[in-house]
Amino acid sequence: VTIFCIKELLQTFMHEIELTVEIKPDFMIHKFVVVDDDPDDVDLFLEAISEISQTITCLSAKDGRDLLGKLASGEIINPDIIFLDVNMPDMNGWECLANLKSNADFKSLPVIMYSTSSAKKDAEKALELGALGFYEKPTSFLILKEFLKILASSTNLDEKSVQTLAKDCGRNQKFFV
Repeated sequence: VTIFCIKELLQTFMHEIELTVEIKPDFMIHKFVVVDDDPDDVDLFLEAISEISQTITCLSAKDGRDLLGKLASGEIINPDIIFLDVNMPDMNGWECLANLKSNADFKSLPVIMYSTSSAKKDAEKALELGALGFYEKPTSFLILKEFLKILASSTNLDEKSVQTLAKDCGRNQKFFV
């Protein structure tokens, strides 16, 4: 009986080691920026990133004007990806994206527009203005976290890899490219 228990315990231990190894991917994206006027949405985003990895930094801005100011002042330097909410006061996401893409210093920054909207015209507009994609704000924290985890594991953020990401997200998520 003792031999069986030790063997079972060892198998359980080895299984836990395998699971631990699977859970710790190498993250390629280390600096996220979320731009949203809703503090609850920002908090969810920050919490999701912190649960994914302590090596990922997530900065925030309250609207488009705030983001542009932080980029210009050097408070935010070389983000790997910017999540830009569409509907914000002062300067909305569309205006901010147009400003980013018309500025030589910020033109190459990868941006994903995100919103509660699921309208195809918004996704098309995002791509026309130079965003990598359009992400509908998920209804669940776990869905957001899984999406960000997949994104953080991406080796690069070109059009092809973002299209692959969209396929990897599955039917529980709405990410348009």
